[in-house]
Amino acid sequence: MKPKTTIATKKTEPRLSMQAKVLYRNRDGQISEVTDQNIFGLKKFAEDGALALYILNNCMKRLDLLSMAAETRSHIDAGLVRLAVDDLRSELEDGSHLAGYVGLTHELFSNSEALAPRQRSSLKTTGRALSRTAAH
Repeated sequence: MKPKTTIATKKTEPRLSMQAKVLYRNRDGQISEVTDQNIFGLKKFAEDGALALYILNNCMKRLDLLSMAAETRSHIDAGLVRLAVDDLRSELEDGSHLAGYVGLTHELFSNSEALAPRQRSSLKTTGRALSRTAAH
């Protein structure tokens, strides 16, 4: 029996990041910062984004399966198509997690304001960016 080998996972730095402050206005018009809270906070937003990507990936897998089922047949069972379409519709319809996440993302970004850029010295730069700066 071969021993199981594990591949070490490397920690990677994100290629894209965002610094944000999330403000929430309640029905009475009072504004509070909810950046670190569970409901509208950034951590929850990131977790919901990961779940949204997972749902979209599963939708693509279902469409691929349906496509493979139809590939070699001149006719496909209507029940199979209905099941696949209903399953996809439930993931995409109003009130679903994915629709809620997209709606929240739209609301956050349509009502956002840009922060003033940070000072250049505090930003991390890549080797390529440094070589371009030195060349000028």
